[in-house]
Amino acid sequence: MTVKFQQLQEEIVQQKIAPVYLMQGTDAYLLQQAEQLFIQLVPEDQRAMNLARYDMQEQALAVALDDARSIPFFGERRVVIIENAYFLTGERVKSKLEQHPEELIDYLNQPEPQTVLVIMAPYEKLDRRKKLTKMMQEQSEHVAFGNLTERDLQSFVQTKLSEQHMEIDAEGMETLIRLTGANLSTMMSEIDKLVLYVLPAQQITAADVAQVVIKNLTDNVFDLIDDVLRLNFKAALELYHQLLLNGEEPLRVQGALTSQFRLLLQVKAAKTSEKGTATALKVHPYRVKLARQTVRRFSYGQLAKAFLGLVKMEQQLKTTRRDPNLLFELFILEYQYALKPRR
Repeated sequence: MTVKFQQLQEEIVQQKIAPVYLMQGTDAYLLQQAEQLFIQLVPEDQRAMNLARYDMQEQALAVALDDARSIPFFGERRVVIIENAYFLTGERVKSKLEQHPEELIDYLNQPEPQTVLVIMAPYEKLDRRKKLTKMMQEQSEHVAFGNLTERDLQSFVQTKLSEQHMEIDAEGMETLIRLTGANLSTMMSEIDKLVLYVLPAQQITAADVAQVVIKNLTDNVFDLIDDVLRLNFKAALELYHQLLLNGEEPLRVQGALTSQFRLLLQVKAAKTSEKGTATALKVHPYRVKLARQTVRRFSYGQLAKAFLGLVKMEQQLKTTRRDPNLLFELFILEYQYALKPRR
């Protein structure tokens, strides 16, 4: 059965403990928090004997399962955590160890009642074609960390801040999500810095976030695109020059620009809901939300002209040795000319 992280927390607080858990997802913060929930099931003075972790890239699955079948040593339960369960995916991992995943099938059919077996799968997708994967998803408590919604992100931030008797205003929350690319792990890390920055005050504002959180490439590209579309060409040129001066690779910046304009075109043409568009395009819903806010102000033709200009620039970057700054200036000039009304 698949459940969400919040539901897992509630069940553990209520001592509704399943014998086997499958924790799947790529968000490092949530995986770490989930692991801590299971560690806390064992009293601290019993962890040396009744808590164990096994990395499948370094240790044998058979050893971990033997441990899981052992009864707790002077305690109520044993917790065994199996990390990097790559055998549930289609990935091929180079390892001197030969794992035998079918042994886990035997365990699933008859789990040890006093053991909590936790399978950590830090992967976006699992291979449902495998019998073991299908059994794990159906016979264990499957906690999947998929794309978190904006509301989910806000909830995690507010919970963490409330524990420290702090608050963040709506504009500050919006800015934090945007500057961190809606990445929960990054947001949690930045919250720690923001709390120290605003003390002794107890509220974080958008100005505080802008001052503390360093813009990543995605957010700089977002500003760059906004300058281009708003015809703020001087600001666009200055920002592009600055990105290269800061050590960003021209092709990396170009790839981010082209990718973002492609997304703007796709969102402009989409007829589905925000969530439906995000699912179809396989992007985070927050990116679709920002894109929708942008494309409302521009025609499909304006977006298409910019996109085609960037595609041309990318080809020149890859096939010539011309200066990237000069190519971007030429792109700006050609885009400006393309927008002029014809007589």
